[in-house]
Amino acid sequence: MIQALINNLDTFQLYRIIKFLNRFKFDTIIDIGAHKGDFIKYSLKYLNPKKIYAFEPQKDINILLKKRFNNNKVRISDLAVGEKNKKNILYINKFKKTSSLSRKTIFSKSVFNKFKNLLFRSKNYENKYIVKTTSLDSFFLRKKIMKSLLKIDVEGFEMNVLLGSKEVLEKIGMILIEKQNLKNNNFNKCHKFLLKNNFILFKTFLFPLMHFEDRLYVKKYLIYNNFNNE
Repeated sequence: MIQALINNLDTFQLYRIIKFLNRFKFDTIIDIGAHKGDFIKYSLKYLNPKKIYAFEPQKDINILLKKRFNNNKVRISDLAVGEKNKKNILYINKFKKTSSLSRKTIFSKSVFNKFKNLLFRSKNYENKYIVKTTSLDSFFLRKKIMKSLLKIDVEGFEMNVLLGSKEVLEKIGMILIEKQNLKNNNFNKCHKFLLKNNFILFKTFLFPLMHFEDRLYVKKYLIYNNFNNE
């Protein structure tokens, strides 16, 4: 019953975000941490991009994604995304949406982690394995990604993704990134990094349970040039 409630709240949160994003035009969407593809599904239906690049390193979920989106618009990769091209350990939580490459997040003593482990009768992680990691700068070296939205949901690994995306960020217009509202989550580094790269915080979507929020950052010049079509 609690799992069903969380799923419903996830859907509510996603609908709010997509409804807001529907006023903009995106040619390309880059989905880091695609999980089971709900963001892809809503993006295809309401945002109608020309191309979606989705990254999901969890083996079983990646297989489901490829079955769910068997079309030319969606390219699904089993690579994780980080600062460099290398191998990392992926920690799989029983609540698979919260699996992470970040040891700090997995072993956090936060109230949410304790609640999650109690709810699912699990430990910090139930499995781990090595995954290949790419930087976005490397992956998109020869690809055109103008008029793009970058969505990042990586459970505490956000700064690693951003550090490997310096060249990509010059081309990206919007970034939707999850901020965990946890005591030991130092999201301030991500915020300062995005400001330094000419983004401003444009909109915040607080999750109903208030343990995280989705933040929409927009390039300054898009604001000044009336990127908002209203």
